[in-house]
Amino acid sequence: MTTDKFIALTRKGEDTRIEYKTCTEEISESLYESVCSLLNHSGGQILVGVKNDGTILGVNPDKIEQLRTDIVNCINNPELFLPCPYFTPRIMEVEGKKVIQLDIPCGQYVYRFKGRYWDRNDDADIDVTDQPELLLSIFERKNPHLFEERIVEGLTMEHLDAKTFQYCRNILATIQPSHSWLQMTNEELLLSAHLARKDGVKLQLKYAALILFGTEDAITELIPRYRFEAMFHMCTYAQYNDMTQFPSRYDDRRTIRQNLIQVYDQLGAFVERYLPDKFYLPANTMQRQNLRWDLFREIVGNICVHTDFSSGYACFFHVFKDRVVTKNPTRLLPEIPEGKLTIQQLSNYTKNPLLVRVFHELNWAEDLGSGTRNILRYAPLYYPGYKIEINSGSQFIFSITYQDENVHENVPNKGKMSPTETEKVPNKNKKSPTDAPELTDEELSLKPFERKIIISKRKSRQQAIVGMISIDSHVTVETMAEELDVDKKTIKRDLKELKDNHVIERLGGTFGGEWRILRKKQ
Repeated sequence: MTTDKFIALTRKGEDTRIEYKTCTEEISESLYESVCSLLNHSGGQILVGVKNDGTILGVNPDKIEQLRTDIVNCINNPELFLPCPYFTPRIMEVEGKKVIQLDIPCGQYVYRFKGRYWDRNDDADIDVTDQPELLLSIFERKNPHLFEERIVEGLTMEHLDAKTFQYCRNILATIQPSHSWLQMTNEELLLSAHLARKDGVKLQLKYAALILFGTEDAITELIPRYRFEAMFHMCTYAQYNDMTQFPSRYDDRRTIRQNLIQVYDQLGAFVERYLPDKFYLPANTMQRQNLRWDLFREIVGNICVHTDFSSGYACFFHVFKDRVVTKNPTRLLPEIPEGKLTIQQLSNYTKNPLLVRVFHELNWAEDLGSGTRNILRYAPLYYPGYKIEINSGSQFIFSITYQDENVHENVPNKGKMSPTETEKVPNKNKKSPTDAPELTDEELSLKPFERKIIISKRKSRQQAIVGMISIDSHVTVETMAEELDVDKKTIKRDLKELKDNHVIERLGGTFGGEWRILRKKQ
């Protein structure tokens, strides 16, 4: 390390990978606790002779050689450190003062100092010896035997969802009719994909099988903290972080505890519901390309298969007016530094190869590294001003902007006509928005105040219907009835009135058609 680099680290401040120690006359026990925690976490730097605020004090030059010897003797003493780590303390002169620099590697094993286990949390060293969950997370982090590979005691084929197997076969029948899985039983499929193994005649199922194909009840019982949260916020990311501007935390939320195949499908539907479908026609072709899904399928796929499911923490998929932010627990790797990263710095390491393999067979994941390439390929086409931000730690946070934060609507009104096109709509038999709606015989028999309440409810309901159509032009009568808590007959009557008043129109048939908004319901 150069002198300039040392000074730069003193100005950066303490964090997960940087620790300052004064130790001007003797080595404190807290230094060895920091050594242990950095070894167990992701490595880092300890600067000896530096105050907590980054001021370089230096250590006593007459004792510096002895201090270095004390450190070497301690880390090589199995009665203190087990196992004994290997690194070499380095004496430096910075700004005319003697200091010691310790370059702590990310340890291959789980280390303890004086019989205690230490881990790093931000700029603090935490004794996790008597905290089973935190201690387990260290062993999971260091364990080369991945969580997905572990056999789940008591898990049987009855705990797996037969409909999910058939769903996968339906996909394969479309994209690859000759795929071998189409001719296999569910058990044979699991063995072929290495999601299970045979111990004599007994079938042993791995966690990967549970995560990919498990029923909701089985997942809840065996991985109780497993869940994905899809959240839509009608605000920008900046407003979300400023509670004085936007106190509401979300406008729609989907908590998903189903298996990973269903999670991928539901997150895809969430993308389609809340992200704009921007038109793109590739050169030399008349076939429109679905840029929205080409881009976000990579982001959805990454959060599904690159999560550390052993940690028990939830995965989050946030949609804001200007960006999408994902958060998922991840397995720390020596080759991926903590902190802010560029997308080019991401490693091609596969955290869950069994999960990735199944996604690959379904054409949901391509070859190693393809996700990064596809994001960089499609992001500028979807939004030229895109910006990607990544922060890697115990949580992996990925953010991509998809439109300017000053855009008022982040959800496209599919099929919505422009103002000039709206003016061309014929006014034949057109009713004014203030005209009283057509009443049924039953409603006409009501008292005036009761009739007024009915009309007010219908108007609010019809406004909600127009809002639902603006979000999803393919929304069904069944969905409208369920969301508005009325029967289908009521919705059909509202739709007829909206069509008669030239507020909306139907393009195409009942199946495969879509709604178009002609003007806003007032």
